[in-house]
Amino acid sequence: MPITRSAFQRYRLIDEIISRYPRQFSKQKLFDICRDKCGIRSISSLEKDIQRLREDHDAPIAYDKRRNGYYYTDPQFRLLRLMLSPDDMEALDYAREVLTATQGASVAGELANALQKVRQSLDIIREVKTEGLTRRVVYVEERILGGNRHYVPVLIRAINQNRQIAFHYRKHETTDATDGVVEVPKLRTLHPILLREVADSWYVIGYDEPTGKERTFALDRMSDLEITDDNCAVPSDVLTNVSELFEHIYGITDSSGPVEEILLSFSPLFGRYVKAKPIHQTQEVVRDTDDECIVRLRLAPNRDLLMHLRSYGEHLTVLQPASLAKDMRESLTATLAHYATHV
Repeated sequence: MPITRSAFQRYRLIDEIISRYPRQFSKQKLFDICRDKCGIRSISSLEKDIQRLREDHDAPIAYDKRRNGYYYTDPQFRLLRLMLSPDDMEALDYAREVLTATQGASVAGELANALQKVRQSLDIIREVKTEGLTRRVVYVEERILGGNRHYVPVLIRAINQNRQIAFHYRKHETTDATDGVVEVPKLRTLHPILLREVADSWYVIGYDEPTGKERTFALDRMSDLEITDDNCAVPSDVLTNVSELFEHIYGITDSSGPVEEILLSFSPLFGRYVKAKPIHQTQEVVRDTDDECIVRLRLAPNRDLLMHLRSYGEHLTVLQPASLAKDMRESLTATLAHYATHV
């Protein structure tokens, strides 16, 4: 039998309170909270709600006479999980996979953490929408969504099922430089291995059978993505290479050079930023004084790293390797040349 919105609000509140293990709430305390927040009128109404939770939703609610409080006999039980449809559960499973990739296994390990963040976000929304509010009190960075993000769960499914994918793909250049002919997106197949998110853009890395090598494709340039009936067959050396690819790579572009020790000198202010948000997991602080902060990275220099280092401007000096310092100097010189001719 469907529950009403008011009943759902009461059930959700009761579930939230009872799940605060090891703290337990007496019947009177539970009633007082529900009366103040949901307008429940009597203790008998509370008892009926608890009984319905037990009978209709299999809530393992018990009462501890010694501690005079309600609790769940199964500490992992949450009412919200039971009210999700199979499609909702599948979506949350894919969300967990994305959280693993973007936030680390510690976040994805307990999906309850993510659900708790959702609850906290809703609480913030309720506070922000207080009647009579005349100015914004919360500002967040606006993100331009899109970029075929809806392909992420499809790709995760393909990887988990060990299935190949087919899609059309276009390069950044949409016309030929000589005759202006519009490029037709090329049909490709790929044995997907992993997904990578960089600067709010998604990429899939997989085995390209025609070339016998790993390839990287940007989701925002893909179209007509489908999971095929063919199983993936990735050579072990390619699988190992892709699995280790980002241990010493910044961003998404590969590098033709070897892994090197990179020393960067930051101004004290930007040194604090870099310590708070490391550039890469290989980062180590070598020296931190009132004059400079020097960090060490173990990376194979690539275009993405160079672009990121340029963003620090005059607050960064590349100490080594000499080749990276040379690339930075040439890039900055070319940038200054543009201003010399256009200003």
